[in-house]
Amino acid sequence: MDPSASLTAPHAIRKMIREGDYSGPTIGFVPGFTQCNLIILPKEYAYDFLQFCHLNSDACSLMAYSSAPGAYTLDTLGTDIDIRTDIPRYSVFKQGQLIEDVHDISPIWQSDLVAFALASYLSYDYALDCAGLKHTSINPLHGLPLYISTLPCQSAGIFSGFNVVSMRAFRPDEILKAVQVGAINRSPHGIPVHFGEPSDIGIFDLAKPAFGEPIEVTDKKVPVFWTSNMTAQLAITKIAPKLCIINSPEHLLVTDQQDVSLAIK
Repeated sequence: MDPSASLTAPHAIRKMIREGDYSGPTIGFVPGFTQCNLIILPKEYAYDFLQFCHLNSDACSLMAYSSAPGAYTLDTLGTDIDIRTDIPRYSVFKQGQLIEDVHDISPIWQSDLVAFALASYLSYDYALDCAGLKHTSINPLHGLPLYISTLPCQSAGIFSGFNVVSMRAFRPDEILKAVQVGAINRSPHGIPVHFGEPSDIGIFDLAKPAFGEPIEVTDKKVPVFWTSNMTAQLAITKIAPKLCIINSPEHLLVTDQQDVSLAIK
């Protein structure tokens, strides 16, 4: 893969992915451009899921969704986006069970499918980096550790559940700065929901995240928790739909939307 393309040209990355020239993680690509997680469901689940996203907008930061069932473009995020081919790896679930991981979902695309693009925490991570709050303990090729909390979601139709939260560790004097960064930039997942004792929100072992890799929390640092759009995936898993397609972890949709645009919406 052309390193210069990874830094400057989201459309070039998508083209390489579409043509099968790249199939790895997208974390670290094109800093400053929004990357999205993708959730695809049959239309019979779409209305309830849309309402679930609206009611839990902090966890489910909805950036775009299909203009109609069967549509596979998301023009507001990139005029050439084809959601069937532009993610390096997709996970296909049927009745709640993982069936396969694929690089192209064109062969299984259906006319009743509706796609939802949810902004990832990477925009906030980029803002933190710019503010000098870089996470040196986090592997840049892997996502944050995620934990299933006891913080309830607002239910919508058939969808319900608990918030999945991400964790970063900061010194006490850094926490206020991290909150200010999220508030000023209005980044998705930018305002923490809890800091301090993890057991207060149902987390009893930081070394055992539900998803991702654990990170070290030294004596001088405090665990801080933010919502994650894995919350949406957990709610979907609970109902075990007949079909659900999502991007595989760390394999996101690279969009043309700049993170700075999130701050001025």
